[in-house]
Amino acid sequence: MADQSLPVNNQAPAMDPMVAKPMESDLLKNIVSTETGANNAPILGDAPELDTSLLYDVKPQQSILLLSLKILFGILFVSSLASLAFFTSQLTNTFDFVTSNFNLPNISADLASTNTQIIGLQTDLNMSRLQQIKGSLDKFSYDGDEFLQQFEIFNSGTSSAQEKVDAKIAMDKARTLMKTSFINSRDKISKDFITPLIDINFAETPQLQSLYEEKLRALITDKLTILSGGKDDSTKMDYRNLQQTLKLIGNMELKNILIQTDFDSLADDKLYDLVKKVNSLITNDMTSVQVVKSKRIKWSDIIDEIDLRTKEVDKNYSLKFYNSPGGSGIRYNSYDFDSSTGKISINGETKSLEPSNFTMIANLIDQLNQSTIFMNAEMRSFSKSGSPDEGYLATLRLALDLRNNPNAANSK
Repeated sequence: MADQSLPVNNQAPAMDPMVAKPMESDLLKNIVSTETGANNAPILGDAPELDTSLLYDVKPQQSILLLSLKILFGILFVSSLASLAFFTSQLTNTFDFVTSNFNLPNISADLASTNTQIIGLQTDLNMSRLQQIKGSLDKFSYDGDEFLQQFEIFNSGTSSAQEKVDAKIAMDKARTLMKTSFINSRDKISKDFITPLIDINFAETPQLQSLYEEKLRALITDKLTILSGGKDDSTKMDYRNLQQTLKLIGNMELKNILIQTDFDSLADDKLYDLVKKVNSLITNDMTSVQVVKSKRIKWSDIIDEIDLRTKEVDKNYSLKFYNSPGGSGIRYNSYDFDSSTGKISINGETKSLEPSNFTMIANLIDQLNQSTIFMNAEMRSFSKSGSPDEGYLATLRLALDLRNNPNAANSK
Protein backbone atom coordinates (compact mmCIF):
# COMPACT_ATOMS: atom_id res chain seq x y z
CA MET A 1 0.00 0.00 0.00
CA ALA A 2 1.49 3.01 -1.03
CA ASP A 3 2.58 5.46 1.77
CA GLN A 4 0.12 8.30 1.81
CA SER A 5 2.04 10.61 4.27
CA LEU A 6 2.87 14.06 3.18
CA PRO A 7 6.11 14.54 1.34
CA VAL A 8 8.90 15.93 3.37
CA ASN A 9 9.79 19.45 2.27
CA ASN A 10 9.91 22.90 3.92
CA GLN A 11 7.38 24.54 1.87
CA ALA A 12 4.02 25.10 3.28
CA PRO A 13 1.27 23.64 1.38
CA ALA A 14 -0.52 25.97 -0.76
CA MET A 15 -3.43 27.47 0.98
CA ASP A 16 -6.71 27.88 -0.45
CA PRO A 17 -7.35 31.52 -0.97
CA MET A 18 -10.68 31.16 0.66
CA VAL A 19 -9.07 29.62 3.78
CA ALA A 20 -6.09 32.12 4.07
CA LYS A 21 -8.26 35.20 4.22
CA PRO A 22 -9.51 34.68 7.79
CA MET A 23 -5.98 34.18 9.08
CA GLU A 24 -4.80 37.47 7.55
CA SER A 25 -7.69 39.29 9.24
CA ASP A 26 -6.75 38.00 12.71
CA LEU A 27 -3.16 39.07 12.28
CA LEU A 28 -4.15 42.61 11.32
CA LYS A 29 -6.43 42.85 14.27
CA ASN A 30 -3.61 41.86 16.61
CA ILE A 31 -1.29 44.46 15.13
CA VAL A 32 -3.91 47.18 15.27
CA SER A 33 -4.85 46.34 18.83
CA THR A 34 -1.22 46.48 19.87
CA GLU A 35 -0.61 49.85 18.18
CA THR A 36 -3.79 51.47 19.50
CA GLY A 37 -3.17 50.40 23.05
CA ALA A 38 -6.05 48.10 23.27
CA ASN A 39 -3.75 45.93 25.31
CA ASN A 40 -2.84 47.86 28.53
CA ALA A 41 0.60 46.38 28.83
CA PRO A 42 3.37 49.02 28.21
CA ILE A 43 5.41 48.53 25.14
CA LEU A 44 8.73 48.87 26.98
CA GLY A 45 7.57 46.84 29.88
CA ASP A 46 7.21 47.82 33.53
CA ALA A 47 9.18 50.84 34.83
CA PRO A 48 12.07 49.99 37.11
CA GLU A 49 11.49 50.54 40.83
CA LEU A 50 13.58 53.25 42.60
CA ASP A 51 14.92 52.94 46.09
CA THR A 52 13.50 56.08 47.77
CA SER A 53 15.58 55.49 50.85
CA LEU A 54 18.49 56.83 48.89
CA LEU A 55 16.80 60.33 48.85
CA TYR A 56 16.44 60.68 52.61
CA ASP A 57 19.92 62.00 53.05
CA VAL A 58 19.71 64.46 50.13
CA LYS A 59 19.41 68.14 51.33
CA PRO A 60 19.29 71.42 49.38
CA GLN A 61 22.43 73.46 49.39
CA GLN A 62 22.47 75.93 52.36
CA SER A 63 22.29 79.75 51.53
CA ILE A 64 22.92 82.35 54.23
CA LEU A 65 21.43 85.10 52.06
CA LEU A 66 18.20 83.18 51.52
CA LEU A 67 17.96 82.38 55.21
CA SER A 68 18.52 86.02 56.12
CA LEU A 69 15.82 87.19 53.72
CA LYS A 70 13.36 84.72 55.19
CA ILE A 71 14.09 85.89 58.72
CA LEU A 72 13.84 89.57 57.68
CA PHE A 73 10.53 88.96 55.92
CA GLY A 74 9.16 87.24 59.00
CA ILE A 75 10.24 90.09 61.23
CA LEU A 76 8.69 92.68 58.90
CA PHE A 77 5.46 90.74 58.68
CA VAL A 78 5.14 90.40 62.43
CA SER A 79 6.09 94.06 62.94
CA SER A 80 3.49 95.16 60.40
CA LEU A 81 0.78 93.23 62.18
CA ALA A 82 1.88 94.61 65.53
CA SER A 83 1.96 98.19 64.16
CA LEU A 84 -1.46 97.81 62.61
CA ALA A 85 -2.89 96.52 65.86
CA PHE A 86 -1.17 99.26 67.87
CA PHE A 87 -2.28 102.21 65.75
CA THR A 88 -5.77 100.78 65.41
CA SER A 89 -6.06 100.51 69.18
CA GLN A 90 -4.62 104.02 69.71
CA LEU A 91 -6.31 106.01 66.98
CA THR A 92 -9.71 104.32 66.81
CA ASN A 93 -12.19 102.78 69.20
CA THR A 94 -12.11 99.38 67.49
CA PHE A 95 -10.27 97.72 70.37
CA ASP A 96 -11.85 99.67 73.19
CA PHE A 97 -13.04 96.48 74.81
CA VAL A 98 -9.43 95.30 75.02
CA THR A 99 -7.85 98.58 76.15
CA SER A 100 -10.55 99.12 78.77
CA ASN A 101 -10.35 95.61 80.17
CA PHE A 102 -6.57 95.69 80.44
CA ASN A 103 -6.42 99.36 81.42
CA LEU A 104 -4.25 100.23 78.42
CA PRO A 105 -3.74 103.86 77.31
CA ASN A 106 -5.48 105.17 74.18
CA ILE A 107 -3.84 108.15 72.47
CA SER A 108 -7.01 109.18 70.65
CA ALA A 109 -9.07 109.13 73.82
CA ASP A 110 -6.35 110.91 75.79
CA LEU A 111 -6.08 113.59 73.08
CA ALA A 112 -9.83 114.16 73.06
CA SER A 113 -9.84 114.39 76.84
CA THR A 114 -6.94 116.87 76.78
CA ASN A 115 -8.68 119.07 74.19
CA THR A 116 -11.84 119.05 76.30
CA GLN A 117 -9.89 120.16 79.35
CA ILE A 118 -8.15 122.93 77.38
CA ILE A 119 -11.48 124.21 76.02
CA GLY A 120 -13.02 124.17 79.49
CA LEU A 121 -10.14 126.03 81.12
CA GLN A 122 -9.95 128.63 78.33
CA THR A 123 -13.72 129.18 78.48
CA ASP A 124 -13.56 129.80 82.23
CA LEU A 125 -10.70 132.25 81.67
CA ASN A 126 -12.66 134.00 78.92
CA MET A 127 -15.66 134.29 81.22
CA SER A 128 -13.54 135.93 83.92
CA ARG A 129 -11.98 138.37 81.43
CA LEU A 130 -15.33 139.25 79.93
CA GLN A 131 -16.77 140.10 83.34
CA GLN A 132 -13.76 142.30 84.10
CA ILE A 133 -14.19 144.07 80.76
CA LYS A 134 -17.86 144.65 81.53
CA GLY A 135 -16.97 146.11 84.94
CA SER A 136 -14.48 148.53 83.38
CA LEU A 137 -16.94 149.56 80.67
CA ASP A 138 -19.67 150.12 83.27
CA LYS A 139 -17.31 152.48 85.11
CA PHE A 140 -16.45 154.17 81.80
CA SER A 141 -20.16 154.75 81.10
CA TYR A 142 -20.76 156.07 84.61
CA ASP A 143 -17.96 158.63 84.43
CA GLY A 144 -18.82 159.27 80.79
CA ASP A 145 -22.34 160.32 81.79
CA GLU A 146 -20.87 163.04 83.98
CA PHE A 147 -18.59 164.11 81.16
CA LEU A 148 -21.53 164.35 78.74
CA GLN A 149 -23.55 166.51 81.11
CA GLN A 150 -20.69 168.89 81.84
CA PHE A 151 -19.73 169.09 78.16
CA GLU A 152 -23.27 170.18 77.27
CA ILE A 153 -23.25 172.80 80.03
CA PHE A 154 -19.86 174.08 78.90
CA ASN A 155 -21.04 174.43 75.30
CA SER A 156 -24.51 175.78 76.09
CA GLY A 157 -25.21 179.30 74.98
CA THR A 158 -27.31 179.90 78.07
CA SER A 159 -24.63 178.91 80.61
CA SER A 160 -22.98 181.64 82.61
CA ALA A 161 -19.23 182.14 82.66
CA GLN A 162 -18.95 180.58 86.13
CA GLU A 163 -21.04 177.60 85.10
CA LYS A 164 -18.69 177.00 82.17
CA VAL A 165 -15.64 177.18 84.43
CA ASP A 166 -17.16 174.66 86.83
CA ALA A 167 -18.19 172.45 83.94
CA LYS A 168 -14.64 172.40 82.54
CA ILE A 169 -13.21 171.37 85.91
CA ALA A 170 -15.76 168.56 86.18
CA MET A 171 -15.00 167.44 82.60
CA ASP A 172 -11.27 167.17 83.30
CA LYS A 173 -11.93 165.13 86.44
CA ALA A 174 -14.26 162.79 84.58
CA ARG A 175 -11.69 162.43 81.78
CA THR A 176 -9.07 161.18 84.24
CA LEU A 177 -11.42 158.55 85.64
CA MET A 178 -12.57 157.52 82.17
CA LYS A 179 -8.98 157.01 81.01
CA THR A 180 -8.33 154.40 83.71
CA SER A 181 -11.47 152.46 82.81
CA PHE A 182 -10.75 152.75 79.09
CA ILE A 183 -7.18 151.42 79.40
CA ASN A 184 -8.28 148.52 81.63
CA SER A 185 -10.92 147.52 79.09
CA ARG A 186 -8.47 147.82 76.19
CA ASP A 187 -5.77 145.73 77.90
CA LYS A 188 -8.14 142.87 78.65
CA ILE A 189 -10.03 142.82 75.37
CA SER A 190 -6.79 142.85 73.33
CA LYS A 191 -5.63 139.52 74.82
CA ASP A 192 -6.22 136.25 72.98
CA PHE A 193 -9.46 134.52 73.80
CA ILE A 194 -8.35 131.31 72.05
CA THR A 195 -5.87 128.49 72.71
CA PRO A 196 -4.58 126.16 69.96
CA LEU A 197 -5.90 122.59 69.93
CA ILE A 198 -4.37 119.38 68.56
CA ASP A 199 -7.35 118.85 66.30
CA ILE A 200 -7.34 119.15 62.53
CA ASN A 201 -10.96 120.37 62.61
CA PHE A 202 -9.88 123.49 64.54
CA ALA A 203 -6.54 124.26 62.94
CA GLU A 204 -7.44 127.77 61.74
CA THR A 205 -7.92 130.86 63.94
CA PRO A 206 -11.50 131.66 62.70
CA GLN A 207 -12.54 128.11 63.55
CA LEU A 208 -11.05 128.39 67.04
CA GLN A 209 -12.67 131.81 67.49
CA SER A 210 -16.09 130.40 66.64
CA LEU A 211 -15.55 127.40 68.91
CA TYR A 212 -14.60 129.42 72.00
CA GLU A 213 -17.37 131.99 71.41
CA GLU A 214 -19.89 129.17 71.17
CA LYS A 215 -18.61 127.58 74.38
CA LEU A 216 -18.68 130.95 76.18
CA ARG A 217 -22.25 131.61 75.08
CA ALA A 218 -23.25 128.13 76.22
CA LEU A 219 -21.63 128.72 79.64
CA ILE A 220 -23.44 132.03 80.16
CA THR A 221 -26.71 130.57 78.90
CA ASP A 222 -26.44 127.75 81.43
CA LYS A 223 -25.84 130.27 84.22
CA LEU A 224 -28.82 132.33 83.06
CA THR A 225 -31.00 129.24 83.14
CA ILE A 226 -30.00 128.61 86.75
CA LEU A 227 -30.66 132.24 87.77
CA SER A 228 -33.87 132.68 85.81
CA GLY A 229 -36.10 131.52 88.65
CA GLY A 230 -34.56 133.79 91.29
CA LYS A 231 -36.80 136.32 92.98
CA ASP A 232 -34.41 138.23 95.23
CA ASP A 233 -32.73 141.44 94.11
CA SER A 234 -29.22 139.97 94.12
CA THR A 235 -30.19 137.13 91.79
CA LYS A 236 -32.03 139.51 89.48
CA MET A 237 -28.97 141.75 89.33
CA ASP A 238 -26.69 138.81 88.52
CA TYR A 239 -29.13 137.70 85.83
CA ARG A 240 -29.19 141.18 84.29
CA ASN A 241 -25.38 141.46 84.38
CA LEU A 242 -25.00 138.11 82.63
CA GLN A 243 -27.44 139.18 79.93
CA GLN A 244 -25.41 142.33 79.38
CA THR A 245 -22.15 140.33 79.38
CA LEU A 246 -23.54 138.00 76.73
CA LYS A 247 -23.76 140.92 74.30
CA LEU A 248 -20.01 141.56 74.55
CA ILE A 249 -19.12 138.21 72.94
CA GLY A 250 -17.87 138.68 69.40
CA ASN A 251 -18.32 142.48 69.56
CA MET A 252 -15.52 143.22 67.09
CA GLU A 253 -16.54 146.86 66.52
CA LEU A 254 -16.16 147.59 70.22
CA LYS A 255 -12.83 145.74 70.31
CA ASN A 256 -11.48 147.71 67.35
CA ILE A 257 -12.53 151.04 68.88
CA LEU A 258 -10.84 150.24 72.20
CA ILE A 259 -7.62 149.05 70.56
CA GLN A 260 -7.30 151.70 67.86
CA THR A 261 -8.27 154.80 69.88
CA ASP A 262 -5.53 157.01 71.32
CA PHE A 263 -7.36 158.28 74.38
CA ASP A 264 -4.86 160.99 75.32
CA SER A 265 -5.04 162.66 71.92
CA LEU A 266 -8.83 163.11 72.00
CA ALA A 267 -10.20 166.62 72.21
CA ASP A 268 -13.26 167.19 74.36
CA ASP A 269 -15.67 166.99 71.44
CA LYS A 270 -14.06 163.78 70.17
CA LEU A 271 -14.22 162.25 73.63
CA TYR A 272 -17.89 163.23 73.76
CA ASP A 273 -18.44 161.32 70.50
CA LEU A 274 -16.43 158.34 71.82
CA VAL A 275 -18.60 158.05 74.92
CA LYS A 276 -21.72 158.14 72.75
CA LYS A 277 -20.31 155.51 70.42
CA VAL A 278 -19.18 153.11 73.16
CA ASN A 279 -22.53 153.45 74.93
CA SER A 280 -24.27 152.49 71.69
CA LEU A 281 -22.23 149.26 71.47
CA ILE A 282 -22.71 148.02 75.04
CA THR A 283 -25.62 147.55 77.39
CA ASN A 284 -25.65 148.36 81.08
CA ASP A 285 -27.79 150.28 83.54
CA MET A 286 -26.06 153.56 82.74
CA THR A 287 -26.42 153.23 78.98
CA SER A 288 -30.11 152.51 79.49
CA VAL A 289 -30.39 155.77 81.42
CA GLN A 290 -28.44 157.52 78.65
CA VAL A 291 -30.97 156.33 76.08
CA VAL A 292 -33.80 157.81 78.13
CA LYS A 293 -31.90 161.05 78.73
CA SER A 294 -31.02 161.39 75.06
CA LYS A 295 -34.72 161.31 74.21
CA ARG A 296 -35.67 163.70 76.97
CA ILE A 297 -36.38 167.28 76.03
CA LYS A 298 -34.47 169.74 78.19
CA TRP A 299 -37.09 172.38 78.65
CA SER A 300 -34.81 174.57 80.71
CA ASP A 301 -32.40 174.86 77.77
CA ILE A 302 -35.27 175.44 75.35
CA ILE A 303 -36.81 178.21 77.46
CA ASP A 304 -33.42 179.81 78.04
CA GLU A 305 -32.71 179.78 74.29
CA ILE A 306 -36.12 181.32 73.50
CA ASP A 307 -35.51 184.04 76.10
CA LEU A 308 -32.05 184.70 74.71
CA ARG A 309 -33.36 185.11 71.15
CA THR A 310 -36.28 187.25 72.31
CA LYS A 311 -33.93 189.68 74.06
CA GLU A 312 -32.26 190.34 70.73
CA VAL A 313 -35.60 191.70 69.47
CA ASP A 314 -37.13 193.12 72.66
CA LYS A 315 -34.44 194.89 74.65
CA ASN A 316 -36.79 195.30 77.62
CA TYR A 317 -37.91 191.67 77.68
CA SER A 318 -35.98 190.79 80.80
CA LEU A 319 -37.10 193.91 82.66
CA LYS A 320 -40.72 192.78 82.74
CA PHE A 321 -41.59 196.07 81.09
CA TYR A 322 -44.57 194.59 79.30
CA ASN A 323 -47.17 195.02 82.11
CA SER A 324 -46.04 198.45 83.23
CA PRO A 325 -48.07 201.54 82.18
CA GLY A 326 -47.11 202.39 78.66
CA GLY A 327 -45.09 199.24 78.44
CA SER A 328 -44.46 197.34 75.23
CA GLY A 329 -42.67 194.27 73.98
CA ILE A 330 -43.24 190.53 73.78
CA ARG A 331 -44.95 188.22 76.24
CA TYR A 332 -45.33 184.43 76.00
CA ASN A 333 -48.39 182.75 77.47
CA SER A 334 -47.76 179.03 76.77
CA TYR A 335 -45.41 176.48 75.23
CA ASP A 336 -46.32 173.13 73.73
CA PHE A 337 -44.16 170.30 72.39
CA ASP A 338 -45.33 167.51 70.03
CA SER A 339 -43.03 164.54 70.61
CA SER A 340 -44.26 162.74 67.48
CA THR A 341 -43.13 165.57 65.18
CA GLY A 342 -40.54 167.38 67.27
CA LYS A 343 -42.36 170.69 66.87
CA ILE A 344 -42.68 173.42 69.47
CA SER A 345 -45.68 175.77 69.51
CA ILE A 346 -45.48 179.14 71.26
CA ASN A 347 -48.52 181.26 72.05
CA GLY A 348 -48.12 184.88 73.09
CA GLU A 349 -48.71 188.49 72.23
CA THR A 350 -46.91 191.71 71.42
CA LYS A 351 -47.70 195.25 72.51
CA SER A 352 -46.48 198.43 70.93
CA LEU A 353 -47.34 202.11 70.91
CA GLU A 354 -46.65 202.11 67.19
CA PRO A 355 -48.22 199.89 64.55
CA SER A 356 -45.01 197.85 64.17
CA ASN A 357 -46.06 194.54 65.76
CA PHE A 358 -45.62 192.57 62.57
CA THR A 359 -42.07 193.83 62.11
CA MET A 360 -41.23 192.78 65.67
CA ILE A 361 -42.60 189.27 65.08
CA ALA A 362 -40.71 188.95 61.79
CA ASN A 363 -37.47 189.89 63.56
CA LEU A 364 -38.22 187.32 66.29
CA ILE A 365 -38.67 184.58 63.68
CA ASP A 366 -35.30 185.46 62.13
CA GLN A 367 -33.60 185.25 65.52
CA LEU A 368 -35.14 181.84 66.30
CA ASN A 369 -33.95 180.44 62.97
CA GLN A 370 -30.40 181.61 63.73
CA SER A 371 -30.37 179.49 66.88
CA THR A 372 -28.34 176.27 67.10
CA ILE A 373 -31.30 174.62 68.80
CA PHE A 374 -34.22 175.68 66.59
CA MET A 375 -35.02 175.69 62.90
CA ASN A 376 -37.97 176.20 60.56
CA ALA A 377 -39.57 178.89 62.76
CA GLU A 378 -42.71 180.35 61.22
CA MET A 379 -45.81 182.34 62.19
CA ARG A 380 -48.97 180.27 62.17
CA SER A 381 -51.50 183.05 62.94
CA PHE A 382 -51.53 186.77 63.60
CA SER A 383 -54.22 189.20 64.69
CA LYS A 384 -53.92 192.82 65.61
CA SER A 385 -56.08 195.37 67.40
CA GLY A 386 -55.69 198.77 69.09
CA SER A 387 -55.37 202.48 68.38
CA PRO A 388 -52.68 205.17 68.47
CA ASP A 389 -53.98 206.37 71.84
CA GLU A 390 -54.10 202.97 73.57
CA GLY A 391 -51.37 201.23 71.65
CA TYR A 392 -51.50 198.18 69.45
CA LEU A 393 -51.91 194.58 70.68
CA ALA A 394 -51.18 191.58 68.47
CA THR A 395 -51.59 187.92 69.25
CA LEU A 396 -49.20 185.43 67.74
CA ARG A 397 -48.70 181.74 67.40
CA LEU A 398 -45.23 180.52 66.41
CA ALA A 399 -44.16 177.04 65.33
CA LEU A 400 -40.56 175.80 65.19
CA ASP A 401 -38.60 172.53 65.08
CA LEU A 402 -35.81 171.27 67.29
CA ARG A 403 -32.54 170.58 65.52
CA ASN A 404 -31.35 166.94 65.78
CA ASN A 405 -34.45 165.95 67.67
CA PRO A 406 -34.18 162.22 68.62
CA ASN A 407 -37.88 161.78 69.23
CA ALA A 408 -38.78 162.98 65.75
CA ALA A 409 -36.44 160.37 64.20
CA ASN A 410 -37.87 157.56 66.31
CA SER A 411 -41.44 158.49 65.54
CA LYS A 412 -41.05 157.99 61.79
